[in-house]
Amino acid sequence: MDSMWTPKVSIIIPVYNGANYMREAIDSALAQTYENIEVIVVNDGSTDQGETDRVARSYGNRIIYLCKENGGVSSALNHGIRHMSGTYFSWLSHDDVYSPEKIRHQMDMLAAFNKKKAVALCAHVFINEKSERLSKKAPKRFTEGVHGWQKTLKEMLNHGAFFGCALLIPKEAFTECGLFHEGLRFSQDALMWMKLFLNQYALVYNEDEDVFSRIHGKQLTQTGRALFQKDSLTIGQIVIPELVCISNRKENYLYLFAQKNAKNGNRSVVKACVQAGKSNKLFGLQHTASLQLKLLYGNIRPTLRKVYYHLFVKAKRDKG
Repeated sequence: MDSMWTPKVSIIIPVYNGANYMREAIDSALAQTYENIEVIVVNDGSTDQGETDRVARSYGNRIIYLCKENGGVSSALNHGIRHMSGTYFSWLSHDDVYSPEKIRHQMDMLAAFNKKKAVALCAHVFINEKSERLSKKAPKRFTEGVHGWQKTLKEMLNHGAFFGCALLIPKEAFTECGLFHEGLRFSQDALMWMKLFLNQYALVYNEDEDVFSRIHGKQLTQTGRALFQKDSLTIGQIVIPELVCISNRKENYLYLFAQKNAKNGNRSVVKACVQAGKSNKLFGLQHTASLQLKLLYGNIRPTLRKVYYHLFVKAKRDKG
């Protein structure tokens, strides 16, 4: 890496009632081999009799500790961003863990890309409550290297959002794209990443497994799935006009977005996409017919997943 290029990186850890895992997260942030960092812990109005507060305060001046009223992950991240002094932003959930090389690997990649308009993404693997590795291989979305915004946006529209804690983002991107949407409680990351690539940020990807994502029963992804439908409609209202502007019959980003929502059973979003697609001559009869079929599948998919779980996964677990 260019030894003269060592901008400060702000690692922001939002936490709500997180005393059970947050010490491991903070320790992994402080253990980074890239030295020019600050670690900001944002207590989002925890109600655990001061346990989260005690853990955070035990680090003294090794971290920047901020407290606020509860407002959700987006508001906690935004609070941290407003107080950060770094040039780059890195999100670390209080129950996840960084490898010591996470920031250094990503800054090396960005330096090799000549520090152009880009965000960095690394590979991640899953761990359980005991920090034991669950996945043998990291999910692979790209080959290592630089990928343009068009390719990256298509990948996201086809296969979903990137894991937020595996990203490294220049602070100036939030000036250009806006902060996290505080009205979203489930999909705030998906909207934020989409806005990055709609604003033509490239993606610099490295295959190092530098983030460990913890799977446990108290996560919002486990307990708040009902929020997904509502969030999807809000995201659609924001991005559909932008997708229309960059779409044509050959590169139809609007149709990719509609397909993804159809597969997830988001009928209102699909309807809005069809209306916009027809009005702007991006959708024909074939498009709308295909979306109706995918929407049918999207509506029955949750039931199919439950049946699969009870017939195979649960049965295998009980037998074992």
